[in-house]
Amino acid sequence: MVSLSAPSGADLHAADRPMSNALMVQIHDGRDAVVSAIESAGAETVSTAFQSLPWLTALFSELLPAAAAQPILAEVRTSEGLLVLMLPLVATHERGLSVLRVPSFGVSDYGGPILGPASSPAAEIWAAIKRALSPHDLIVIENMPREIHGHANPLVTLPSTFSSEHRRHALTVPGTVDEFLRSLGKKYRKEVERCSRLLSDRGEPVFRRAETAGEIGDAYAILEQHQADRRHEAGGDYLLERGEYSRFYKTLLANGRTTGTAHLFTLGAGSEIGACLLGITSGDTFKLLRISTAGGDWKRMSPGRLVIVEAMRHFVPRGINRFDMGIGDYPFKHGFGIEPEPLDTLEEALTAKAWPRLAMTRARRSLRDIAPLRRAIRRMKGHAPD
Repeated sequence: MVSLSAPSGADLHAADRPMSNALMVQIHDGRDAVVSAIESAGAETVSTAFQSLPWLTALFSELLPAAAAQPILAEVRTSEGLLVLMLPLVATHERGLSVLRVPSFGVSDYGGPILGPASSPAAEIWAAIKRALSPHDLIVIENMPREIHGHANPLVTLPSTFSSEHRRHALTVPGTVDEFLRSLGKKYRKEVERCSRLLSDRGEPVFRRAETAGEIGDAYAILEQHQADRRHEAGGDYLLERGEYSRFYKTLLANGRTTGTAHLFTLGAGSEIGACLLGITSGDTFKLLRISTAGGDWKRMSPGRLVIVEAMRHFVPRGINRFDMGIGDYPFKHGFGIEPEPLDTLEEALTAKAWPRLAMTRARRSLRDIAPLRRAIRRMKGHAPD
């Protein structure tokens, strides 16, 4: 473990600033070391679902082998040994630079730290981390929430952060699900009731959580088939259809079956399944990961919306009343009355080698921030307007 003292104040490089109590930073290299360190921290930490141990374990098991990346973890503690935070990253080589990024591989919505019980000024934390990571050239932590389960994320206050292009779409159900639906207005409630009647016309509605290994396997196969059908209609390559991604979600579900952190729901009528919903729980939050719907006549009853409502009915009595629908800006999310929450990205050069790369990305970001151009790009991508 390396003890690093970080200068206080806005200018992290000012030599004449007074020194604070030392922060100790330990770097864990490799998959096993990273997993072991997070596991050892145990219940004293909070994180988004994408920095949780079940998620990272499945990610490293199934997606890491095909990626030219090395997991590392920066662990920050006070001089008394109290945990401040952990920062899981992967090191990659990009155009001659050693770049540190969030372990994502295209499936993690959010980046950010794993927060411990101790606190320290953000500038001091970051100065200590940067010194410990000095062998690398550039660090990029994308899409950080400003709060993590009610705890402030200190990294979003740093000068090197900026507003992300993506936003988080989440909602809280403060009372019962029926009260929540009524709060969305008569039109929306009537539409849910109409779709429910159409579902009943097909047969006895059945909402089920896949519990056994066999049920999970059957339900996941239906989810994949739904999404493959829809994707083939639209054309193009679909990342999640690749074998390693299928194995990742199956591993996540298998591991989550014992811990109760991964869930796969189906909604159907008669002998048919009209919708599947896959997600993970972390604290009081259910994070939606994948949702699939059948085509044809099923489209008339919006089965995707119905399976989310039924999932709410399942979770709210169990104390899970926060529903995070992720970063994709799809119309069905706005129907639930969601107000998008800002996310922040941290991007900073650790060596002079990364300065040209950083200047280029900042120039592109400046163009993106021009409102008319941003709206045109969002329209081309099929997103809802700002």
